[in-house]
Amino acid sequence: MFRRSTQRAAEGGKARFCLKGKVALAVVCLLFLIVRLDNYPITPAQRVAAGYLFSLVGWEAANFFDKWFHLAVAALPGDDPDREERLAILDDYLQVTRRAGKEEARLERPYLGGTTASGGAERGQALSSDYLEELKDEKRRLKPVAEETIEAELSAVLLDEGFGSRFGIIFPPVDIAFQRPPTLLVVSRRDRIQLVDAVMLNPDIPGFERGEIEQKLLEQHNLSALVDNLAGLSTYPLLVSDLGQLRFICRTAAHEWMHAYLFIRPLGQNFRASEEMFTLNETVADIAGRELGDKTFERMGGDLEESALRYMPVAEAYPFFTQTLRETRERAGELLDEGKVEEAEEYMKQQWWKLRLHGFGLRKLNQAFFAFRGRYAEGPASISPIGEQVRQARAKYANVESFLDDVSGVSRYGEFLELLEELGIDPDVGAGEATPAG
Repeated sequence: MFRRSTQRAAEGGKARFCLKGKVALAVVCLLFLIVRLDNYPITPAQRVAAGYLFSLVGWEAANFFDKWFHLAVAALPGDDPDREERLAILDDYLQVTRRAGKEEARLERPYLGGTTASGGAERGQALSSDYLEELKDEKRRLKPVAEETIEAELSAVLLDEGFGSRFGIIFPPVDIAFQRPPTLLVVSRRDRIQLVDAVMLNPDIPGFERGEIEQKLLEQHNLSALVDNLAGLSTYPLLVSDLGQLRFICRTAAHEWMHAYLFIRPLGQNFRASEEMFTLNETVADIAGRELGDKTFERMGGDLEESALRYMPVAEAYPFFTQTLRETRERAGELLDEGKVEEAEEYMKQQWWKLRLHGFGLRKLNQAFFAFRGRYAEGPASISPIGEQVRQARAKYANVESFLDDVSGVSRYGEFLELLEELGIDPDVGAGEATPAG
């Protein structure tokens, strides 16, 4: 009895610390965003996409209060669902989310039924709309527990991996919000592959409207642009898409938590210092996030052997796709260096068609695509050696926590290369891996 009472008291203390920690970190993030945006200059991308801009400050403020209120209520004594019930609620939530997504997509399509009964189409649409609203209501009801389930399972994995303090407390606390992430308008110069702007836009912008934004930036400002999708965002709470399979969701949650973890360490604080530091930061989050996410998925009863190809890094799973993109990146870069902008763009368009004919349906292949996607060394569009460097570094450590303890302390890419040498890894490893054979 005494041990159980002591355990409940300890858990209550952790819960109170977790609540305070989440609130404090959310306030810091919100203030950081407000201060940064006070004197933020208006860019061409913001002017062209003015009607679609996603308010990160507004999102943080709304979700901060929602999460704070729910956490405060959850901290009160009551009959909380046990772990098995929470896992079942999460499964129900994801099923409802998929049904709601299918219903939304169906309602967006033109009605293709017959017209024998007057008003039949309208009645069908009304019934479908009512059903969609029921699904949305059910999502809202299940959402808080579904979020808490992922938070609890990922937190347990982090504790197992050694991320907790000696009091068993994780900082930053794991706090996620299920929501469709914003899209990202990325902008590059045309005469070179160089990211010059990235602006968050509202989720689910239709393809033709994305095309209009991109075309206006080309015609009015001579810039290459792409409206791209995101799977998550390292806000606080962490914004995680609830679309897709549970294993992807676990990986995304772990990836975004990694960014919060790195945010208070030299690697994360210096991610804007250079292209190499941005890529290093993202690659570390990719590799550690996959590992921690898979452990979370497995802890929840998931089978890591099921559909293994689907969860491999794209660069490994689809060698033709990877080789074609990297060939395209290198050749386009050479043409741009020679001042042949139109020729480079025509070449990228031809390569885009080649990929589509092989079943890879990219929306667009241009300078903006490579300027953004090429920063992620684990992706097929990258020609950076950093992916292989980080993979080899990770292999030198017994666990992910000790790996992160060292790599998160670097503040310059040169320091990371020095760490590689200390680990007995050739700093030039991976430098030639992106060059296609033959």
